[in-house]
Amino acid sequence: MSARRRLALPAGGGIWTCAPAVHLLAGLLIAAAATTVSGHVGTSNAYFDGAAGPYGVRVIVRTPGVIPGLAQASIRIPSGEDIERVTVRPLRSDVGLDGAPPPDTAFPVPGETGLYRAELWLMTAGSYSIEVTVAGSRGAGTVFVPVLAVAERLLPMNPAVGVGLAAAALFLFAGAVTIVGAAIRESVLEPGRVPDTRRRWRARIAMTLFALLLGGVLGGGWIWWDAVDAAYQSRIYRPWNTTAQVARAEDSVLLTLAIDDPEWSARENEPGAGLLPDHGKLMHMFLVRSDDLSAFAHVHPVRISPDAFRVVLPPLPAAEYGIYADIVHESGFAPTLVNRVDLPPPAVSSTGAEAAGAEPPDVQAPDPDDSWAALLPHGESGSTRYALPSGRTMRWERDGLPGVDEETTLSFVVTEADGSPSPLQPYMGMLSHAAVFRDDGSLFVHLHPAGSINLTAQRRFAQAEGELAAEGSALASEHAAGMHQASPGDGSVTFPFVFPEPGDYRIVVQVKIGSTVETAAFDVTIGG
Repeated sequence: MSARRRLALPAGGGIWTCAPAVHLLAGLLIAAAATTVSGHVGTSNAYFDGAAGPYGVRVIVRTPGVIPGLAQASIRIPSGEDIERVTVRPLRSDVGLDGAPPPDTAFPVPGETGLYRAELWLMTAGSYSIEVTVAGSRGAGTVFVPVLAVAERLLPMNPAVGVGLAAAALFLFAGAVTIVGAAIRESVLEPGRVPDTRRRWRARIAMTLFALLLGGVLGGGWIWWDAVDAAYQSRIYRPWNTTAQVARAEDSVLLTLAIDDPEWSARENEPGAGLLPDHGKLMHMFLVRSDDLSAFAHVHPVRISPDAFRVVLPPLPAAEYGIYADIVHESGFAPTLVNRVDLPPPAVSSTGAEAAGAEPPDVQAPDPDDSWAALLPHGESGSTRYALPSGRTMRWERDGLPGVDEETTLSFVVTEADGSPSPLQPYMGMLSHAAVFRDDGSLFVHLHPAGSINLTAQRRFAQAEGELAAEGSALASEHAAGMHQASPGDGSVTFPFVFPEPGDYRIVVQVKIGSTVETAAFDVTIGG
């Protein structure tokens, strides 16, 4: 894959697949067809690595992509505990435990120690939490895993099935018309008598009228199905429309991202539409250089109006950049805003070093947690070792390549120039942050060692289910802190992940050592 392949971001849109629409009532007129449109940013799959009470768990929820649909939940309990029962159930954010279905049992996967699987119906679009309860020798523990259930595509139909349905519909249509003709022509005749010309003509007229009537019914069904199909397609999730503008202010380059989507405006006064901070920030924005992926920034805009966010940009090279911006609503709904922007050359201070760090009164100072890095161009970082500018090295500890839709652990180790482990420090409350994205921009996922879920939303869900659930969530958070936020002596970090589709990916990993944020990039082809 060429290192110069463009990062093709949709302009406020997403990837969806228009499935072959087979109108069952008018099957005789149908030809199955599929149309692929543009790219979908991110994945609604959820990854969590933490605890359910006293039990360490890894939960992966593969969302169906269609609503209603069956989500696949896998729960791995790696400690070898004596587990008696694992249950799961989906809880809508606006209903909670009171309106939830009974828990479903997750059954052990044959041949896999400590792995359990279950299927969950997600009936309506919206924010859910998956309640996972583990009972065993150490009692019972519960954890809530936030999941975003959205319609992302139309399921395709096998062409052979479409042809079969069309043939069956044609057969039934012809049979129904024939039965009406036979009833008019022969039903009142005595046995052995042959219908006369008059009866045959009456039968033909009745068949014609009935065929017209049945055709009208089928035509109405066609129109009804088209309306249902159009309504579903209108509900297919697409990132909200945004406008990105760049301006200079004194010695700074400012990027403003405004949300100008009607759906955003419609949600503004709904319950749960307010924004919650994640790791202390209302927005996490990532900028990726489009042409060769050789520049990456992780910044945190501030809200300057109900619809707009602004950030002072680091000195990124002039180029086109893809924008991915994460926000979290009080309901747990966590969309990713996407856009692209052409950045000018970095601003040069007109007052020299004496003005370093000073900002004009009308421009906010850069967030101290903002970071950026120049990276190897895409295609030049296929090694499992990445040399950091500080002289340190980050190593991807992998044993072969993961397959498509296969649970994996992304493991990385940072070492000093002399080979000793680097002392990692928390970066915005987590031991590490990572971004996994395809080179064509069709997928982008923000990860941390606890997974892809939003921890703020997780705590919100748990607190909404009462004091007992909140206490369980606190235990899980403490366990996660012990695993992911303390500074391990071996300089290692891990991330749970599933590559949902084949393609060329880049994994960007960020860790903090002292006051420096180190950033490494690893390129990998999955399923190629």
